[in-house]
Amino acid sequence: MKVRACLVVAAMIALALFLSRTIHPRHPSALETTAAPVQPASIDFNAAREVSPPLGAIPSNPVPMEPPRTAATNWLERLLAGDGEETRLPRAFIDRWLASGRTNAEDLLAARQAGGGIEFLHMALTNFPNDPRVLFAAIALEDGPEAKRQRLDRFKAAAPDNGLVDYLSARDHFKNGRSEEGLADLMSANSKKGFDDYGLDAVQNAEDLYLQSGKGPAEAKALATSSALLPQLAQMKGLAQDIASLQRQYLDAGDPASAERLGQMGVQLGYQLSGAAGARSLISDLVGIAVERIVLNPLDADRSYDFLQETPRERMAQLTARRTAAKEDVQFINQWARGASDATLISYFDRVKIYGESKAMEWIRQRQPADLGP
Repeated sequence: MKVRACLVVAAMIALALFLSRTIHPRHPSALETTAAPVQPASIDFNAAREVSPPLGAIPSNPVPMEPPRTAATNWLERLLAGDGEETRLPRAFIDRWLASGRTNAEDLLAARQAGGGIEFLHMALTNFPNDPRVLFAAIALEDGPEAKRQRLDRFKAAAPDNGLVDYLSARDHFKNGRSEEGLADLMSANSKKGFDDYGLDAVQNAEDLYLQSGKGPAEAKALATSSALLPQLAQMKGLAQDIASLQRQYLDAGDPASAERLGQMGVQLGYQLSGAAGARSLISDLVGIAVERIVLNPLDADRSYDFLQETPRERMAQLTARRTAAKEDVQFINQWARGASDATLISYFDRVKIYGESKAMEWIRQRQPADLGP
């Protein structure tokens, strides 16, 4: 396989997700259907934490014309089409690797990520029922509302400072008609600084597995990044829809103040996905943009809100500009990858893990065209 094509997988999958509203099953769709209506409940919003300053538009740079397609690009197109075979390791190798003593939680999750099957997640749940990384991965399971609720409660106890857990719990409550509990979780999430999707651990552990299989360093890093599972994004999109539904009900009931505070907390959720230190991928950034648009839509488009420091219409324009910039980033990274050396690719993927995809792309832009090789 030509590893240079791997670099664009995360960005291309992000664009496919946002434009086509579908994605390969290994990357659960963040664009699920509208949530069931929830009922308003009285709640004290005074405890809600103020939202961080809104993000500015991402600057865009001119993108060179793309060269003719190569075999590597055809491999990428096959991945985006849905077969995912390029990221899958042979089951026989995974079984031998685990039989050599690899039986801890991170190894079982890495085996699942590299194509080993859902049974490795079930094994991890059995052996490590209170590991937050395992409980996070298990949010993708559809085995009944009671089982999901029990895991979310264990997840809360295992990671009390992680606001993402409360967001996931809120989504579950809203989805099952428990609006008061959902609002309480939403406020709890809004009061926490932590927001950890355990993505850094997952990518590093999968990279180690790909290296053990005989892949070179650049290829292993590319495969680990492109095979990352993102079960939280569909949940966060659904939660934004829940918030918007509740906002409209408050507005219909003559309570615009509660609708505004819900909008504030929804914008905070979008910021966590796209602008906070924990946001590492272009996919997450795009879903964060979608979340903000959903929760701003019920508000008065031409009224200036304190938590925005501008009108929703002005903020929507910024979000549109960021979405356009994301498309340009996809084109840019696709062009750059074709000429980058393996050493530069390794540096890029290391920066993605440490700083996030947007910062890594900024680093590329600063070094271009010096790093474009034959």
